[in-house]
Amino acid sequence: MKTLRKSFICLILGLIALAGPSTALAQGFKWWQNERFQKELVLTPEQITRLEGIYQTSEPLLRAQKTALDRRDNRLSKVIADPKSDEPAVLLATDRLEAARGELSRTRTLMLFRMRRVLTDEQNVKFKELHEHDRRERERRPKGDPKPDDTSCPD
Repeated sequence: MKTLRKSFICLILGLIALAGPSTALAQGFKWWQNERFQKELVLTPEQITRLEGIYQTSEPLLRAQKTALDRRDNRLSKVIADPKSDEPAVLLATDRLEAARGELSRTRTLMLFRMRRVLTDEQNVKFKELHEHDRRERERRPKGDPKPDDTSCPD
């Protein structure tokens, strides 16, 4: 009974870990440097510079937080795989993983918020339209098809 319970907990935690959000680093796309976005949003050189500055300021912290998240994820996997682990150890490792995930998400959200404040109201509306269009295009592509180069915007 105890083994079945542990196996069930491991399965649930594994699914939770796999369902986690992606990061800005994972997409690796600077939409403000893309000609299509520059043209359709009518970005000024000053806006492009400011957007790049926001990204460059946030990027080292995002990388460090992503590294910490990966380290916590690996640690949780080891705790789950260890037959000597008990529930408190799994819960502690899970709490630490989720805290790291939360920090990364918070930093990414703040970066995106700052970027959107650089844009005018009209540019933000257009940006949302472009983002939705690209999201629909990604959903239409079969799994495994490569995305078109520099044509999709971040989530």
